[in-house]
Amino acid sequence: MKPAKKPLRYAKRISRTIKAGLFAFLIVGGTHLEAAPDKGSIAITSDPAGAQIFFNGIDKGKTPKTLSGLSSGEYRIELRKDGYDRAYRTVALLEGQEVEARLQLEKTTGLLLVSSTPGGANVVVQGEVVGTTPALITDLPLGDYQVEIQAIGLPPRLVNVELVDRKPVQAHVRQAPRVAVNSYPPGAEIAVDNELVGTAPLVLANIPEGSHQITAKLVEYDTQKKTIQLTPGLNVAIEFNMEKNSGLLVLDTEPALIHVYIDGVHVATTQPKGGVDASSQPLRMALKAGVDHKIQLVRDGFTSTFMTVRTGIDQAVTRHEVLQRIFVYDTRIITDSEIIKCRIEYKLPNGNIYYERYPGVFNTAKAADIRDVQPISLDDASNREARRLIEKSKQIAPE
Repeated sequence: MKPAKKPLRYAKRISRTIKAGLFAFLIVGGTHLEAAPDKGSIAITSDPAGAQIFFNGIDKGKTPKTLSGLSSGEYRIELRKDGYDRAYRTVALLEGQEVEARLQLEKTTGLLLVSSTPGGANVVVQGEVVGTTPALITDLPLGDYQVEIQAIGLPPRLVNVELVDRKPVQAHVRQAPRVAVNSYPPGAEIAVDNELVGTAPLVLANIPEGSHQITAKLVEYDTQKKTIQLTPGLNVAIEFNMEKNSGLLVLDTEPALIHVYIDGVHVATTQPKGGVDASSQPLRMALKAGVDHKIQLVRDGFTSTFMTVRTGIDQAVTRHEVLQRIFVYDTRIITDSEIIKCRIEYKLPNGNIYYERYPGVFNTAKAADIRDVQPISLDDASNREARRLIEKSKQIAPE
């Protein structure tokens, strides 16, 4: 069995030869063996979390995340997250080093430019004043906002804006002109371009730009007019210092219910005193001072009266006027004993007739005595005086 041992001795000889040759190679070449370098790591976190990691430009997932097995050297970290600005960090990693890289993400903000006419208005966003117009607001996160413009003396104006990126968004408010009108004394009727708009004091809003005539009228005072020129956002204050120009007419009449015309215009009717119209309560009317005024008093069935009245400033003129009744016969009552010309007041259910025979003189005709009742026209001879008074009144009464 000796031949079987030869391969083993031969293998040992080869092994000893390889070792000797390798040792000689190392000695001759001057080469020595070194240990493999240790690897490092970088732990990447962000506030807020969930940012996409780009490590030397390569997508490595989302924070938080630890990247290990890294050789020494410089690494560039970029984090991206919707609604936030990109964040960057360069890390110099040493051999075997473990590094923590925490990056703070800042919300992306838009650019909002707010202007107004007039300027100097407060800009309010989410209940907070953030500037005055014109204002550039740079710290609003992207999103939808309602911007309120507050100008002194003007109603707030609201503007809706949307910030979607860093591109500037402009918001402009053009305030309509407003006019504050006062009168001294107060109470003057105010008209704009001859259209009545209210009583002073008042504020006129939404008046178109341009030239306008403002008129103030107040009883007992001169009418005043002013012209204003309105431009966008311009607030105007107008004061009318009214100048008194009138006196006072105090008038009472017999009877009451007399229509009073001043210079051809019906201004009032005298009212009964004590519940009966035999006389009236005093009626007070302002008249422009220093001018003759034509006063006409009219009531059907009475003579019209005409007078001229002039007053001084703050002077009171008192008049008591009695209108003559125009008595018109309208009925002829024939009885067995006489013919009665009269005015019928009313007929009683029993057939009796209550009548006025002469102005202020009343009587009753018994039904049993009445033989006939006939109408009397205004053309009857008995109404000659009545016709004269009626014609006279027509000349005095206004049309």
